Amino acid sequence: MKSKIKTIFLILIIIVLAAVYAVIDKPVSVYDTSCDTSKFQAQVLEVGQMASQKFVCEEAYMDGISLKLAANAVPDKEKVLVAYEVVDDSTGKVVAKGTENLGKLRSGKFFKMKFDRVNDCKDKAYTLNFQVTKCDAGNVQIFYTPGTDKGEALVYAGTPIDGIGVMRTLTHRFDLETYIVTLCFAAYIVLFMRWLYKLFK
Repeated sequence: MKSKIKTIFLILIIIVLAAVYAVIDKPVSVYDTSCDTSKFQAQVLEVGQMASQKFVCEEAYMDGISLKLAANAVPDKEKVLVAYEVVDDSTGKVVAKGTENLGKLRSGKFFKMKFDRVNDCKDKAYTLNFQVTKCDAGNVQIFYTPGTDKGEALVYAGTPIDGIGVMRTLTHRFDLETYIVTLCFAAYIVLFMRWLYKLFK
């Protein structure tokens, strides 16, 4: 009886922990994810020059944006400052804006910019305006996928580029896919440990 109670208690703990772990910043890609990363192109962002990317939000709300960036020959990324704003295309209103330093930028990773939640976003069109406001040494690059058949072109310094910015919207919520994967992984670990226990008992 005690063994069954312990098993049930363990299962409940795993379910709860998996549910907590599954609350993530859910990314939704604006660009064509079928494009191989080796084909990504880069545009150097000069200080003060604006890069703009139109997109349609697929989620009910937004909590942030992430971009594929690189900082080349920059001795201290914390001293590199970038500014952004998200504009509702239907009203022209700025719904989110902020300034970040690139201290948390990691090679090969997306750079996250979190802001206060923007609601009622489902299927609405927005524009992200992004610029480097300070970079004393080196340069900052923004990546894009070649071709615009999957969406609106990335615009830099007022000139459209034949490509779409490698960008994602972020929504902080429970993600069912992450939850299921976590449960399966936890179940595998538990069963594997039980098998080892019986093997060496």
